[in-house]
Amino acid sequence: MDQGFSINQAVELNPFFIEAYNAGLNSYVKKSKKGIYLNNGACFSEIQAPIDASKVDHQKQMRKNNYGVSGIIGGPPCQDYSVGGKNAGMSGLRGKLIFSYFEIVKSVKPQFIFFENVAGLYTTREHRVGFLQMVKKLEDEGYVVWYNILNSLEYGIPQDRERLTLVGFKKEIVKKLTAAGYVKELSKGFTKNDLVFKWPEKEFVNPKTIKWPSRWEFGSDIIRNDLIDIPEKYKKLQVISAFDGLTKLTPNHNEHFEPKSFRFETVEEGDTNRKSFKRLHRYRYSPTVAYGNNEVHLHPTKARRLTVREALRLQSVPDTYVLPKEIFLTHKFKLISNGVPVKKSRLIAAEIKRTLDNYNALI
Repeated sequence: MDQGFSINQAVELNPFFIEAYNAGLNSYVKKSKKGIYLNNGACFSEIQAPIDASKVDHQKQMRKNNYGVSGIIGGPPCQDYSVGGKNAGMSGLRGKLIFSYFEIVKSVKPQFIFFENVAGLYTTREHRVGFLQMVKKLEDEGYVVWYNILNSLEYGIPQDRERLTLVGFKKEIVKKLTAAGYVKELSKGFTKNDLVFKWPEKEFVNPKTIKWPSRWEFGSDIIRNDLIDIPEKYKKLQVISAFDGLTKLTPNHNEHFEPKSFRFETVEEGDTNRKSFKRLHRYRYSPTVAYGNNEVHLHPTKARRLTVREALRLQSVPDTYVLPKEIFLTHKFKLISNGVPVKKSRLIAAEIKRTLDNYNALI
């Protein structure tokens, strides 16, 4: 929406996620100080009822409502492709949904497509077969696609989150742009702005390779400067930076699960190498936000789990996006964990818009 795109229809099956989506975006729009939604005409439509995107009759309805829209943004549930999940691949009920995504694209025929899923969909050999089958189907349907594994950490987001990301455009758009002098790959005499499409510029290169502080005893007030000698530019990647300015008045910041285990008091700060009960380090980046998928992530200096707002901050979600108090915490955390970091999505949206703007200038 920040780039001027309107949301014609959103599709969701879980009623709790629907409630959160409608409320969150309504608050985001109303509380935006930029006025961007009024100035550029961008808007969104609330979800009126659950929709199962895998059902043929629902896909037909989506075609009726959205045929010829600018783009389709989506990605099926990741559990069947996650190395920490079921790992069932295409044989799993959710794993098969990557082809439901294709069927919707085939039916609606948008100008561009955006798809995101866990890196395991590509890095695991048997899962990659299914992903490349989908890519081939998209190409046969008339799309030129780009895909890559992008880490949110490299874009200034304080979270180590690798995701397989795919962007595609109709072949006629790419053909028109290349005829006008744009190129699909860089070569001598061209700049990145001459590319038909390019991934956003990375703010950090290999940020995990610098000397981040290791684990230390939970509750320690002694901060050794020699252990946190982080170059200034990397400090925005620290958890403490993401949590800066939070108070009891910050929306959703008083919402967290109550401690019920002795481990809240014993796990060391920075001990994130376990499956669950990971304690974030205040002077490091966070592991992948996955709190709704059987993981327990602990606050660096407090004997509790993260709050809803802390999780949202790690996903770079603005504080103007507020989730209703009435929704169960389990659903809130799962919704947050399944999302795309806002900053990353804005950067990719800007590059998609650049491609479409260049194309529209030629017609």
